[in-house]
Amino acid sequence: MALELAKRNIYYYPTAPGSKSGMKDTHGFSDAVNDDSMAQEWFQGTNNNIGINLKKSGLMVVDVDMHGNGNGRHNLLKVFQTYGRLPDDTLIERTPHNGIHYFLKVPSGVKVKSQTSAFFDQSGIDLMCNNILIAPSTIDGASYAHVSGSYDDIKQAPTWLLEFAQDKPANNVNSGTPRLKKYTGALLDKIVKGATKGQRNDFITSVAGSMLAVGTSASNVYELLSVINNSFVSPSLPQKELETIYRSVLMREIEKLKAD
Repeated sequence: MALELAKRNIYYYPTAPGSKSGMKDTHGFSDAVNDDSMAQEWFQGTNNNIGINLKKSGLMVVDVDMHGNGNGRHNLLKVFQTYGRLPDDTLIERTPHNGIHYFLKVPSGVKVKSQTSAFFDQSGIDLMCNNILIAPSTIDGASYAHVSGSYDDIKQAPTWLLEFAQDKPANNVNSGTPRLKKYTGALLDKIVKGATKGQRNDFITSVAGSMLAVGTSASNVYELLSVINNSFVSPSLPQKELETIYRSVLMREIEKLKAD
């Protein structure tokens, strides 16, 4: 794996067997190299784990956790509904605790920052921008494992994700303290942007799903959809069609809860 990374100019480094910590007499990911000069010394005949210096390699990782409260994957759906999706044809690995790592490229010159529980509180989703262990490293007797894609398939991080990773403040000129635009802010922006003919059904479906996903009561969602339809959809959907979309989204969310 070290040699494969070196071919792709990706900076790799060793950690102690079964650990995320650097080995004795090393400086962890600060010692990472992007050629084959250290591959044999660090990994030939050893059980050392292998990691990537993401910052030097121009990469970032979306880390979707499944341990602890175990709702990372469920919350990822909320993120997809509100901001956009992650490419599913990029490199994806499974972690030893059944989480998921999405590997993405960071454009040259863009500075990104790691964030714990990104997008909203207790999301179970972290943005990793400094370093990460990769397959076939082992933690607690279980290994990181390849799921799909390869190091040749890593896609560029979408714009909406880069904005979060850069800690860009929301455009609020009346605020004395810069604030990050979080889940609710992005949802409100989407609502006000509205939709026109040809986009109306998808727009109402997406907004309804986003509101239900963050715990808005079903009755309030229905009332708000009527206001949104009349104020931000041009031309407005017929009430009967609005009710059909609402019931469809509500049933979908109920089925998700049953599955969880």
